[in-house]
Amino acid sequence: MKIRNFKYQLLALFTLLLLGACSEEYLNPEPRTVYTEAEIWKTKENTYLYINGFYKPIYEYGPYGKKYAGVALNDGFSDIVKYNQHVMGANGGDVNKTILNPIISPTGIVLSDYQYEYNRIRRINEFLYGLENYVTYSNEDKVLMEAQARFFRGFLHFMLVRSHGGIIIRDYIDGPNEAYKARSTESECYDFITKELDFAAENLPAQWEAASLGRLTKGAVYGYKSRVMLYAERWQEAVDAAEEVIKEEDNLYQLESDYDKIFKTRDSKEGVLSYRFGGTLGHSFHQLYCPKGDKSEGVIGIAGPTLEMVDSYRMADGSEFDWNNPEHAANPYANREPRFYASVLYNGASWKGRTIETFVGGQDGFEPYAAQQSSGGTTTGYYIRKMLDENAPMDQVSAQTWYEVRYAEVLLNHAEALNELGRGEDALVSLNKVRTRAKLPKITVSDKEALREIIREERKVELAFEGQRYWDLRRWKLATEVLNGVRMHGTKITKDGDSFIYETVECDDKDRVFKESYYKLPVPQNEIDNNPLCKQTPLW
Repeated sequence: MKIRNFKYQLLALFTLLLLGACSEEYLNPEPRTVYTEAEIWKTKENTYLYINGFYKPIYEYGPYGKKYAGVALNDGFSDIVKYNQHVMGANGGDVNKTILNPIISPTGIVLSDYQYEYNRIRRINEFLYGLENYVTYSNEDKVLMEAQARFFRGFLHFMLVRSHGGIIIRDYIDGPNEAYKARSTESECYDFITKELDFAAENLPAQWEAASLGRLTKGAVYGYKSRVMLYAERWQEAVDAAEEVIKEEDNLYQLESDYDKIFKTRDSKEGVLSYRFGGTLGHSFHQLYCPKGDKSEGVIGIAGPTLEMVDSYRMADGSEFDWNNPEHAANPYANREPRFYASVLYNGASWKGRTIETFVGGQDGFEPYAAQQSSGGTTTGYYIRKMLDENAPMDQVSAQTWYEVRYAEVLLNHAEALNELGRGEDALVSLNKVRTRAKLPKITVSDKEALREIIREERKVELAFEGQRYWDLRRWKLATEVLNGVRMHGTKITKDGDSFIYETVECDDKDRVFKESYYKLPVPQNEIDNNPLCKQTPLW
């Protein structure tokens, strides 16, 4: 069977990898001008160069990538981030059009990249076919390659399942019959994804040699599986996967002592599953999300934290922040927990040797959402600090590592799953490790319902701006409550002599929309038209 388009895919990948890739240490291809299908299987080095292309989705779905309606930060669909009006066209582009209008449909924006994901799955299936039929090197090498490919096949199927529910499982190449296949149930899909992740975990090393730093490891797969099993509500499997990572605590994985250092460290031991940029391949997060005062032109400050997010950061003593408390209201950014200062740029914050000015008329100034044009000011009164590379030149890409799964998330996954199993006392151990790093008092409440709310709030703060919040609200079935028929807020600050006046304002100009049907998004209409066995999602 001929593997279609491999010649052209290989040429494109080799061109990309000559410029840089996720871990430049193991990328050193021999320059050539012509590549054929046979080149893929000629040497282990060539085959690994092809495998390197499978790694890209690790960062594409996070803040450093460009998936989901052309945006890089899908927290903008949730309650914690507001995209500014000037970004990506009229009315704030696809993000604001989606959250403020009921426009999702089988032919419209569906908050997934259905065709892209299936195209990548097909490439992996073609690769696995070739690996089985064409290679001559050792079985040990073949298994390592298969494990990496199957992880990403499971990864991509999960991306589809979390958006659409039950999907078409594509795990082989079947010629013309491949197009005609029915959707599997959501449970069957999770069975398949589990099988893929388990194969990868069982056959990947705990560590690679230094020259292959950045490749998938056993712990990376188990860390990711602990997340996937929360979506599947397979609590014991989530616990088991998390504990495979936790047992390597201090040896391979640990929390950074300083939360602020996580995304400033190239190879943090807090990173469980990561993407290491290198060479000329990097990202532009620091250019797009920087405060207005950082550069005079171009796209800047495209999104900022909402007041709902900012108010979630507690006081240093663990108590809640309260605008009705005169002491809090007079100096709202004083004595907050460390994660606030590491994550949010607020009026008066120190930044690159200057002071952030988000007051009206300040160099990073506030602009009402409805009136904003293109000057890049904040519509919420805040900018994102977390993950901004302060040292990257504004005219160049950043080589910051993206941590898709952090050890802190694994601990929170562990705590959530244990609590859902009724093991609240055990859940507190992992939860309090995260809180201790944030210098917050330990939680002692073990009642299941009460602890569930505490864990959910801890995820909101610990994982803020990392792309988890929107999907957490969906899997908890809280999105209709938190996101539908409401407006998010910001802080308008007016300078009055040497003091400031703080005013809570809306940063949406209409109510947000999240219908019950959004929990399971529609399959694109062209799939329904071309595949008679594929039925549309209920409610669509």
